[in-house]
Amino acid sequence: MYYNNQGQYDPDEDFFDNGFDDYTTIQYSDPPERQSGRREKEEPSAKDRTVPQGISRSSRGSADGSRSSADVSRTAGSSRGRTGGSRERLRQRRERERKERERKRRILIASIAGGSAAAVIVILLSVRFVISRNAGKKQDTLHETAAASTLSTVSEASQEEQLPSDPDDMTPEQLEKAKAQRGLSRDVASFALGYKFKESDATVQIPLTDANYKKMEQEKKWNAAIAASAAGTTPSAAEDPSESSSQEEPASASGTAPAGAVGDDYVDSDYAILVNADTNEIVAERNPQDKICPASMTKVLTVLVAAEHIDDAKLQDTQEIKQDITDLAYINDASNVGYMPGDKPTVEEMFYGTILESGADAAMGLADYVAGSQEAFVKLMNDKLAELGLSATSHFTNVVGLYDKDHYTTVHDMAVIMKAAMENDFVRKVMTAHTYTCMGAQQVYPEGRLISNWFLRRIEDKDTHGTVLCAKTGYVTESGNCAVSYQLSNDGGHYICVTALAAGNWRAIRDHVAMYQEYTK
Repeated sequence: MYYNNQGQYDPDEDFFDNGFDDYTTIQYSDPPERQSGRREKEEPSAKDRTVPQGISRSSRGSADGSRSSADVSRTAGSSRGRTGGSRERLRQRRERERKERERKRRILIASIAGGSAAAVIVILLSVRFVISRNAGKKQDTLHETAAASTLSTVSEASQEEQLPSDPDDMTPEQLEKAKAQRGLSRDVASFALGYKFKESDATVQIPLTDANYKKMEQEKKWNAAIAASAAGTTPSAAEDPSESSSQEEPASASGTAPAGAVGDDYVDSDYAILVNADTNEIVAERNPQDKICPASMTKVLTVLVAAEHIDDAKLQDTQEIKQDITDLAYINDASNVGYMPGDKPTVEEMFYGTILESGADAAMGLADYVAGSQEAFVKLMNDKLAELGLSATSHFTNVVGLYDKDHYTTVHDMAVIMKAAMENDFVRKVMTAHTYTCMGAQQVYPEGRLISNWFLRRIEDKDTHGTVLCAKTGYVTESGNCAVSYQLSNDGGHYICVTALAAGNWRAIRDHVAMYQEYTK
């Protein structure tokens, strides 16, 4: 700092404010009080100025006069020290002021940026509000126009909305409109609307024959043998039942029919139904609402539910077969494609494996792919049953058809499930196939395995008054041999036949032949 002769700080002379950079050219002056103190030290009293003995006049003169060179050096050093300290303080002050200016600059920039952002947000919100308000006005205008149009004329869409929910309450014209809305493919466009099958005056109760009564007696013996085994006793030889039908077609299958036979043969199955899919009328029936175990007919619902949850674009996806799938198929001695843990068949292949080979491994693989677990997939199956109006009489617990007291349906409900499956183009394609080559079971069949629909191959040369297009068989002890099939008759009609508890697999085929021959044209 610079002080004038009166001891006052003179900012005009301060080198900091005037931009001096050459510190060596700056002159510093002490304030008066410091100067007086220094003079007191430099000008001793007369007594103190007495020249000690031994000091020459020349030396005395030097003491009385100007300072010696040593004194000048000390004074210069002190001045340089004071000058150096002042420079450091000035530098620190200048640095503090620079930092303060930088801080204020940053605050100013942040304030400007925040204000700008807030302004942008306000502008955007305002624009959005204006657009929304204009869109609302436009929508209101459209509603008003639509309302005016509705008042002036009744459109076709409004007529469709007024259609009754129950097909039984529709007029023939309304039925045609509702069917057009459903958008079925040409192959099944003649199907009646809905899934409520009804009896008519023409519905036939399939008669029982002598062979049926004989079979009932045989079943009683079987039940007695089972009860005796449970009690630890052995039935007599006369009561010992044996299998009445082999797995191959019996020589007498096409021979003379028993008394009271239906068509060329009698209907052996304890439960049976034949439905016209074009009218939803029950053509013929036997115990249609009695509870049965559907066995592998279950897989018709399995592929239907899977198809409804899989896009065509995903049919070439692969699914790894897990250990629990192969274990379950092996433990229950279930039919299988031959997959091993680690095999990765395509989704499409598992559809065909489920129906043609009745593969439990393929069905469980589909369930895992669609829902992540069989339990989750079973829930989807029961949801579908509810959608079809069958939840009061049908309930499934697995995707394969293994026996369970809570896994049940009726031949009537199985016909409804088949009708829904036939309305799905992909499921109908799978169930129409006679053969398919599986390439996914690489560990057992590295070159592929040809599988086929056993039922279709054995009924294709029989006279059914038409062509049996699709079928699925099943067997567990509790259901006997059962089957569901779909026929295109010679007169262009579509029929669904379901049977259960036949004495053998060939016997189940003969029951379908007999019913088609007797009740279709």
